Amino acid sequence: LSPPQQLPIVLHVLLSQAHRVRALIHLKRFLDLGNSAVNLALSVGIFPYVLKLLQSPIDEYNHVLDGIWARVLAFDQSCQVDVVKDRALPHFTRHLRCGLDSVDGQMSNMSTELASEQRTLAAFILSITCSGYQIGQSECINEKLHLDCGSLLQSLESLKVQIATNE
Repeated sequence: LSPPQQLPIVLHVLLSQAHRVRALIHLKRFLDLGNSAVNLALSVGIFPYVLKLLQSPIDEYNHVLDGIWARVLAFDQSCQVDVVKDRALPHFTRHLRCGLDSVDGQMSNMSTELASEQRTLAAFILSITCSGYQIGQSECINEKLHLDCGSLLQSLESLKVQIATNE
């Protein structure tokens, strides 16, 4: 895979809030081409851009960011250090609770399919962050990830019981 000429332009467009969502979608599609695409994106300098975007309170593109981060961490697990160092774990722990009845005290209006995908990506990212990295494990405990996992399992069990009683 040769580096596309548009990749640096896409990274530059990420700086523009008006076009950020479309640029992220194009970037994610490119990364979906596989490890060589992820390697090219990292070599062009994607990392600081997507790391900084994790700090954004804007929810509009968070689902795309999770897909990008899942690809990056699947390719290079050493990026787990930067996820922890830049305090990005709360982003992913929030997404682990995505689509449940109550998220941070507010009702979720996300589609069930998208919420399920968000939780899956967040779980993958958090598992990579903990894998063989003691600081990542400690930070996940500090973020109360174990409690979130317990709550998630309880909500899924409740959903299972609810479905069984409706049949």
